[in-house]
Order: sequence, then structure tokens, then C-alpha cells
Amino acid sequence: MGVFIALALFLLALYLAYRWSIASYEYFKLRGVPFVKPLPLVGGMFPVLSGTVFIVDCISEGYRQFRASRFSGLFMFRQPAYLIHDPELIKKIAIVDFEHFVDHSFKFSTKMDPFLGRSLFFMDGLRWRQGRSGLSPAFTGSKMRSMFGLLTSYCEGAMERLANSGGVREMELNDLFKRVGNDVMTSISFGIDVDSVKDPQNDFFQNGKSFTNTEGIQGFKFFLATMIPEYIFTFLRIRLTPAPVAQFYETVVTCSIKSREEKNVIRPDFIHLLMQARKNILQEDQSDRNLESAGFSTVPEHLQSSTSDLVEWSDLDITAAVASFFFGGIESTTTMLCFTVYEVSLLPEIQAKLHAEIDSVQNNLEDHKLTYESIQKMKYLDMVVSETLRLWPPIGLTNRKCTKDYIMKNNDGTQATLTKGDIVQIPIQSIHRDSRFFPEPMRFDPERFSNENRNLLNQDAYMPFGLGPRNCVGSRLALMQAKCILYYLFLNFEVQISSRTDVPMQLDKRSMGVNAKNGFWFHLVPRREGV
Repeated sequence: MGVFIALALFLLALYLAYRWSIASYEYFKLRGVPFVKPLPLVGGMFPVLSGTVFIVDCISEGYRQFRASRFSGLFMFRQPAYLIHDPELIKKIAIVDFEHFVDHSFKFSTKMDPFLGRSLFFMDGLRWRQGRSGLSPAFTGSKMRSMFGLLTSYCEGAMERLANSGGVREMELNDLFKRVGNDVMTSISFGIDVDSVKDPQNDFFQNGKSFTNTEGIQGFKFFLATMIPEYIFTFLRIRLTPAPVAQFYETVVTCSIKSREEKNVIRPDFIHLLMQARKNILQEDQSDRNLESAGFSTVPEHLQSSTSDLVEWSDLDITAAVASFFFGGIESTTTMLCFTVYEVSLLPEIQAKLHAEIDSVQNNLEDHKLTYESIQKMKYLDMVVSETLRLWPPIGLTNRKCTKDYIMKNNDGTQATLTKGDIVQIPIQSIHRDSRFFPEPMRFDPERFSNENRNLLNQDAYMPFGLGPRNCVGSRLALMQAKCILYYLFLNFEVQISSRTDVPMQLDKRSMGVNAKNGFWFHLVPRREGV
């Protein structure tokens, strides 16, 4: 009898657990919204958990299933979320009706992670608005121009050392770009000079690798942090930023600030800019109006600085802000660079045009020194980068959280009312690869962005750095860095794809970022002698 009761209780517990795991799955059916069929407990996330589908493709599945709809539904585990298909509706949510969608769908508080919790991307509400308003002047054209000399010295030196090392080299460029990117961002973020190409064991490169890692256990923690409540991480005392890494950067920044204040040192980098922000003297320059565009992909700033949005910048706040620029400057730029080189290496006629433009600019430079203005005038380089960002956006998916009730209308007349806390996902990659907006979407064609053709594009369907007030604050930095590295790479080398690189590209489906499964291997053939 006791065994029977125990078995009955066990089966009842299983049944109740099952009912709990599917309790929210009537959400979209009751609202008349088409949705991707979920599995118990995991919702639509099983392909990600099993490593069979890349996370961006998994969350965007409704875009492929319900192409006639302006939006569809999905379940991220038990949580319902809306997937927005229509660029016009996305524009309304992200820009026109921004006050209804101020926040991202997840935030990291300072209790959850004292480091990332102070990063602009993970802030919400008033904290985000004050932080964004305070940081925007740090990314204007004049500030980028002031840093450009630091950037060119590293990019030019790294590529010339490679060229002078002799002969054709086969290299994995993801690793190379991360090393160069680490040196560039260490210089313009922390004011420290390192050479990770020559010395990959330096502390900045090793800590940078740990901090920017989006694979393995670290990547899985990021994935979980976007899916499960914050209090679970806080209760279990799980940090996303490894404590030794956070301590390393905080020590570096604190010592740098102290030294600069004592010795009155001024260096054109982010620590200097944030020290200005702390004194409330960081402002836009008059010259910014002439340097507003960094190329077709530049996103506008929607929030203006205001004396009512003052932020008290502690050393830890400055460290977190600088480190977040470091993270974005390496990870997104490396992705942009790798896929640009991949596509250009497959199309010799495009590489020839790129070589011709770069050679022409180089031959007309005073003292052969590349300037910020000269690289912004390079039309074909901008076209190539813009097309890479269309086909391979570093962030293929973004999101917003509803902060005020909002009504959306589908193509069939069905209305869906979003309430505070509801999540919307924006499938950037799927829209960029939709033939309704970009003919032959899987063909790499920089001519889409020529002066003659760019006005024919639906520009609402192009959003590589997001859109609206919560777009990427560092888009100018990413574009400047990527273009500078590409300039010196193709100035010094012809790039030929290696047989070790997958064609067509195979992505690492277990990575949170856009990474090649088997790496980016290329042959670098020197173009110049005696550089």
C-alpha cells in the first residue's frame, strides 16, 4: 500500500511539474498571435541547448515560419516574447514610441555583477538615460579623430611587421585581429601600450580574452543571464565578470587616474574623456557637425547631453565604462573584420577595387600618414564594410522590454496589447537577409551601397548597430577601427582564402557570438617590398 501511495504521489508530482512547465503556453493562442510551437519547460530553446541551431536563428524562427505577419510569438523557456518582423513597426517601437520600450529585456544590477552592472548596455530606466547622455559626447567625430593617431600607429606597425617577416603566411585572422584589437583598445581605453602580436602572454591580452569570451562556460552564463531571473544569479553568487579580471581593470584605471591627476597628464583616450565627464566638462565640439558621418552604417545620436542628467562617476564607474568600450571594440570589430576578409577573399574583383582605392589614397597622403578625414572619404571601403554588416551583423538580434502598455496590429487585423514587462525581439540578421528588402540577399555585393543605389534601399531594414536611442553608442569607434585595420591589411597584403576555411561558412552553433566553426584561415601574400 505504501509503495502504491509513493508511486501515486510521484506521478502526481510529475504531472504538476509538467503542467507548470507549460502553464504559459496558451499566451499567444488566446491572443490570436501565430507562434512557434514550444516544448515543455524549454519552450523554443531546445535547439540552442542541444547545440544544433545558432541562437540567433533559433529565436528568429518565427520570421521564417510566418513571413506574412508583422509579428509572431515565441517562448524563451516559459517566458513568452514577441518577434517583430516589420521594419516599419520596429522603427515605431525603437524610435517613435521609444518611451514605451526604454529598456533592454535584461539588466544586470550592481548586486548581480558590480562590474557589468555599471555598464551602459545593461542599465535600465533613469540610470541608463543619465549614463547614455553623459557618455554620448565621448563618441563624437572630433573625439574619434583625436584618437585616430593612436589607432593608426598600432594598425600600421602590426601589418608592416607581418609584411617584413617574409614570404607568404597562412594565418588564423580571428586570433590576429583580436591581438591587434586588444592593443588598440588597451591604448585608447586604458592608456597603456602593449604588443600582443609579439607578446600574447601580456596581462592585458590574457585578461582581455577572459573578459570578452563568449564561448564555453562563460558564454553559457551569459545565455542563462538573459533567460532566468536575476535573483537566482544573486542568490547563487554567480558573477558574469570573473572577479580577478574585474580587479585587474579596476586597479589599472584607479592607478592611471591618480597618476594623471597628480602629474596633470592629458592623453587622448577614454579615461581622459571620462575624467572630463566626472568634472562635467565633457561636451560636443563645434567641429562635430562636420564629422557627423562615419559612413553609411553610422547611427545618429537621439539623446542630447543635459545638465539635468549629471552622473557621479566613481573610479569603479569609469572602470566599468572603459571596460565595456574595450569589450565592444574587440568583439564586434573582430567579427566585422573576419567576415569582411572572408567575403573579399572569395571575390578577386572586389579585392582589386579595394586595393586600387587604398593605393590611390596612400599615394596622395602627406608624409604617408593616414588621417581620419581621408579614411572617411573612402567610398568603396565604406561600401564593403556596409555590405559585411548587412550580411554578417555582429549582433544578429536585439530586444526591448515594454515599459508602458502598447498596442500592435497584425496584417490580419488582430491586435495584441503588450503590458509592462513584455519582451520584444528584433531579428536584425533575418531582416538583413530578406529578399523583400535586399535582392539576392546571400550574395555579397558592395554595390548595394554605392551612391547610385543606396537611395533605393529600404533604410529602415538596415540596422547593424541597432536603432533609436538605445542603438550602439560606439558605432563610430567600431567603424573607425575596422576601416583602419582593413586599410593597412590590404595595403600590405593580397588575401587568399585557405582550404582550412569553410566555404560556405559554417558557424559555431554553441557560441553566443558570430564565430566560424573552424576558424578564419587565410594566406597573406605581401604586396610591397621594403615597407
